[in-house]
Amino acid sequence: MIDESTERGARILKRLREERVIWLTTVDHGAPQPAPVWFLYERGADSERIIVYSKTAARRIANIMAQSKVALNFNCTPGGGQVHVIRGVARLALELPRAPECEAYIARYCDWIEDEKSWGGTFEGFAAQYTVPIEITDLRVWGW
Repeated sequence: MIDESTERGARILKRLREERVIWLTTVDHGAPQPAPVWFLYERGADSERIIVYSKTAARRIANIMAQSKVALNFNCTPGGGQVHVIRGVARLALELPRAPECEAYIARYCDWIEDEKSWGGTFEGFAAQYTVPIEITDLRVWGW
């Protein structure tokens, strides 16, 4: 669990709750492949996870199937401060609800989904393209 009693842990948790884009890095043939993604952070008493909905044909799907270790990071400040990296273990979580059935996801991204014309500005259009839920657990953090 991310330790919210530390300054770094508290900053990372704040960013997980407030920011809506995080960089997900998978490994493809030995090379890191970062991509910005929308995400949900969920934290219970004894568990936490990050959920990402991925495009069906995204290379990250095969990358995760071949190598489950991933990294996530936020943009840093222009001067290189607030570097926050989260390492975790990813898996395809097809048992999770589809994006338009996930109330927390709808609440978090409704405005962005409705503004995007490439999927018709609807959750159904978004969900038709972003069909694969990815669950990231075993979160470990570092940074400054």
